[in-house]
Amino acid sequence: METLNTNQNSISSSPVVPVPQAKIFYNHKNITDYISPDVLSVSYTDNEHGQSDEIDIKIQDKDHLWKSNWYPTKGDTVNISVGYEGQTLIDGGAFEIDELEISGPPDTMNIRGVSAHIKKPLRQKNSVAHENTSLKQIADKIAKKHGYTVVGNIKDVKIKRQTQNKKRDLTFLKELAESYGYIFKITNNKLVFYEIEELHNANSIITIDRSDISSFTFTDKTIGTYGACEVSYFDPKTKKLITYTEKRKDSKSEDTLKLNVRCENKQQAILKAKAGLAGKVKEVDGNISLMGNSKLVAGSNFDLTGFYKFSGKYYIKTAKHSIDKSSGYKTELEVYKIA
Repeated sequence: METLNTNQNSISSSPVVPVPQAKIFYNHKNITDYISPDVLSVSYTDNEHGQSDEIDIKIQDKDHLWKSNWYPTKGDTVNISVGYEGQTLIDGGAFEIDELEISGPPDTMNIRGVSAHIKKPLRQKNSVAHENTSLKQIADKIAKKHGYTVVGNIKDVKIKRQTQNKKRDLTFLKELAESYGYIFKITNNKLVFYEIEELHNANSIITIDRSDISSFTFTDKTIGTYGACEVSYFDPKTKKLITYTEKRKDSKSEDTLKLNVRCENKQQAILKAKAGLAGKVKEVDGNISLMGNSKLVAGSNFDLTGFYKFSGKYYIKTAKHSIDKSSGYKTELEVYKIA
């Protein structure tokens, strides 16, 4: 499957037809050329946060080798890269085989995997009291416990006490990060932290016009979206109830999200109000499908044109890249509008 030739046309005006390409490694050995004749499709799903990235490789099995002598072992490692020949490929990283499916006729096998960097101990429930610490120190502590390192700028958020009560380390850290306006991805033994506000404010990497899109769905809603977020907390020093409100510019919603969350100080209240509002900006969300583009990855922004009221700046929540022997390279995006 080194080069899956298709009749796809380029989005650009260039007469050169790009050739989709995928590379497959099994337990760190390049098997691309070896299995190329049997591979029907490859897909890689890139999730921004909270879910494991996934792969799905569909293989024809007319000689029944994949059901017998070549039967993959669950837990083995698969690496894939997808894109166009001669261009930088998307490196999906390492995946652990967790599901095998056969179907027919004609006989096929689907090899499915989830990110190998999500280690099993991360899924075990723990109870821990984190005291006199910070968000960064808690992240470092959990990362070190599982053999990771923390990457990214995290504000110095002081925390007197944060209790992890019978929660998986990954779930606890995900919820804690989100409450202060951060997301993170686990890749190459690193916990890579991003501030949601910075991701939304980043420049768009590309412009996508309606003419580039093969199918789309967009929804404009008001339920579940807010123009402001209010956080209140009791200050033990002043014995007063302190309220902080974060407002969103150019919002069509007049509703205020009122959060009943624990805060120890004003800094925490401000960050939690901003985080609460950032999680409720999805007045317009949608799904689009277009010719494969390796630049489109989860956590990045693009400008959408040709859709009138729906045009604007969008954020990519999930990007699925698929190469099919018959239909070529396609990218499917789950997105929401941020400006």
